[in-house]
Amino acid sequence: MSLKAIIISIFAGLASALCVMASYGVGAGASPLMLIAAFPIYVATLSQGTSVGVGSSVLAIMVAATAINPQVAIGLGIAFTIPASIIGHQANLAQETDGVMEWYPLSRLFFNLCILLSIGLIVLGFLSGYNPEDFSPLLSEVMQKALEANPPAQPLTEDETKVLTLTVFSFLPFLFSGIWLIVHIVNLHLAAVVCRASNMMPRPKDDIAIEAGLPKMAVGIMLMALLASFLATGIVKFFLLIIAGIFFMAFSLLGLANLHRRARGNPAGFALIIASYGAIFFLYPVLYLFSISGILRTFNRSNNQTNTPPTAG
Repeated sequence: MSLKAIIISIFAGLASALCVMASYGVGAGASPLMLIAAFPIYVATLSQGTSVGVGSSVLAIMVAATAINPQVAIGLGIAFTIPASIIGHQANLAQETDGVMEWYPLSRLFFNLCILLSIGLIVLGFLSGYNPEDFSPLLSEVMQKALEANPPAQPLTEDETKVLTLTVFSFLPFLFSGIWLIVHIVNLHLAAVVCRASNMMPRPKDDIAIEAGLPKMAVGIMLMALLASFLATGIVKFFLLIIAGIFFMAFSLLGLANLHRRARGNPAGFALIIASYGAIFFLYPVLYLFSISGILRTFNRSNNQTNTPPTAG
């Protein structure tokens, strides 16, 4: 490993740890820093290779364990640095076939990221001793204040308020896991932009609007997790909603990729994109339309057969 690679690994690990430490120590005001904790690891891995990415990930975990506590360090690794180093490693995989360099398929990277984050959030829930019942009093209080601030046309009974609280609570892991996928996608994309701008990324630029995809099995995973969540209770329901939420957001992003692809060459394309994102921001259910578009894209792709991914690079 060169001196440059060692320096990048150290700086990336420290930067990732500091992002989480600042959020942990300062509070909500520094929470946006936590959302970019994976960015330095992605940059290190994409630009310098697997060993540098793994080294920066290990360093970040060790610094967090020393400066804060092992629990925070484990959370940093599971939620941020480990997925970033694995996906960064796979993004650099390539093999030469008939003189043409074939890179690890973007669709496989996307699917692997969904699986990694699903497993990571579930493991994090187990390790943290998560119990949905612990949040019931807090959520009931929050819901009661919300109803007092915006009273419904007809006052709700205690049982109706409880049902509404449970409904909102059930939606939270579904929403949070999807947002976590977006956090990693944004960090990965920005890291790739930075690395290419610095001429440090060997992988050529991907045409995301064309190449992004998911295997058909992803549809089954999402639907089975979603249907099973209606029958499950407690922490099992929470974990199933995490899986369903991640893949729902993944298909929604594929639907947005369809939008970007169709907007190309269209004079009104840019306005359509702005209007669509604005509608999603103010009206979350619009995402359901894009998720359907993403599912249809999955079944309509001519290359549904999964190619053997490159194993060396």
